[in-house]
Amino acid sequence: MAAKLKCSNCGEEISTFNMSWGWKHLLFIVPIMLIGFLPMARLFLFKGDISKELVLSELEKRLTGGNLEIVGLITNNGNHDWTAVTIEAEFFDTSGVFLDEGQEYLRSNVSRGEKEHFKITIRNPKESMTSDQTKMVVKVSGGHSSPF
Repeated sequence: MAAKLKCSNCGEEISTFNMSWGWKHLLFIVPIMLIGFLPMARLFLFKGDISKELVLSELEKRLTGGNLEIVGLITNNGNHDWTAVTIEAEFFDTSGVFLDEGQEYLRSNVSRGEKEHFKITIRNPKESMTSDQTKMVVKVSGGHSSPF
């Protein structure tokens, strides 16, 4: 059984049915699509570069109660707020051989223009890590920028 469509005014059967969009409809649909696309674009296209925006300074290595502590200051010089920032310290001997690493996750947000102190604690470090000849590289290894 085929469905038949009748005109509500005259009662005649309609044999062809055309569903097309005119230019007036596009004037309404396109702006709505763009409004929906902008938040997605901000998530993927306008992310900040963590290595350029977050700067580490005032780094200090010290022994405390058998633990090695690295303390310092992180400054947000960028245009984004950062959350879930991870700071990593790597240790190398005099010939450049990797010895060990430690990392710390900042529980607080680092907003634009703000500074935040951090401390990385390495329990029971290797003796070679505490030497003054050991090279220490501290860097920001991860984080999320807030797009909104």
